[in-house]
Amino acid sequence: TRAFLKSWEGCFRLKPRTTIGRHPGADIALQLLSVRFPCSPVDCRSAGVADHHAALQFAPSDNSCVLQDFNSLHGTFVNSCQVRNAAVTVSPGDILRFGAGGASFHLVVDGATQVRMGAAAQGRV
Repeated sequence: TRAFLKSWEGCFRLKPRTTIGRHPGADIALQLLSVRFPCSPVDCRSAGVADHHAALQFAPSDNSCVLQDFNSLHGTFVNSCQVRNAAVTVSPGDILRFGAGGASFHLVVDGATQVRMGAAAQGRV
């Protein structure tokens, strides 16, 4: 099973642990004005992203995905609900945003039903 973060400009395949931030060593390196995917020349707008902003842990065995915010100043958002210094389960179809004005990414898992339901409605935040 494979999982991806997709934006309107491209996609990034998730590893078992994918780091997100401005740091050049991040798996998804978000810059102040753009994000550069290592496998393609894709740029996405992003603002307020910390050097070590967040991580996604993906378990292909049960298609589960956990998002961990590293106490980022401008926050991590799941379906517009802010997550701060916490780990939350995210589901296929959820919309993730890193930083207050950052690009939105759609979580997609191959073979999984893409359900979009607010994190607060699910009691996850």
